[in-house]
Amino acid sequence: MSQGHEQEIGRLLQMSMAGLPRDSAAREELSRIWSLELQWFTPEEADLITGMLCERGWLVEVEGRLAPVAGLELARPPLGWRPIARSMADPPHFERPPLRMEAPQKPPGPSEAAVEPPLPKRQPMPLISDPKPTSMPPDGAEGSIPSLISMIGEKSGLDNKEVMRRAQRKRRALGPVTLWMALALVAREQGLDMHEVSLAIEA
Repeated sequence: MSQGHEQEIGRLLQMSMAGLPRDSAAREELSRIWSLELQWFTPEEADLITGMLCERGWLVEVEGRLAPVAGLELARPPLGWRPIARSMADPPHFERPPLRMEAPQKPPGPSEAAVEPPLPKRQPMPLISDPKPTSMPPDGAEGSIPSLISMIGEKSGLDNKEVMRRAQRKRRALGPVTLWMALALVAREQGLDMHEVSLAIEA
């Protein structure tokens, strides 16, 4: 198993399952995320990749849900990363990293046992009641979120709850992005005029 394969599969599962309950997903839910929400694979490719990752040991089933195998590092991918379907459809078998054997420690000699390192100086605890003011400006676009949700729902045919659900899904997949940015991604996904979306955000 190459480190490149392990890294790519770890990125795929991190992007797919971050924020889901217990960091796991039902088989059909995982296929839907890959094919419909993230649009990385076709539905057939998504089903095939899910099956191969289970067969080769990258995904394990726990109480009817699929979760990454223990020991797999789930690293956040760089911006713009996209998995390669051909590579994911034929993954190598997962190999657990070997356990490192620690050499037994020899008992300290008489001179070593008598010497104790000096205690570190205690640092003063910060005052919780006197927090330092932040210099980050407030996000002015937050006030436009209700009207932005309504606009996306009206022009796409989705109800407002579905618009919010898709936006929250994108926030879980992409990491620390603002809600209005996630809503803008939903609008683009639905084929809306991004100039109108931009005007709604700035309103």
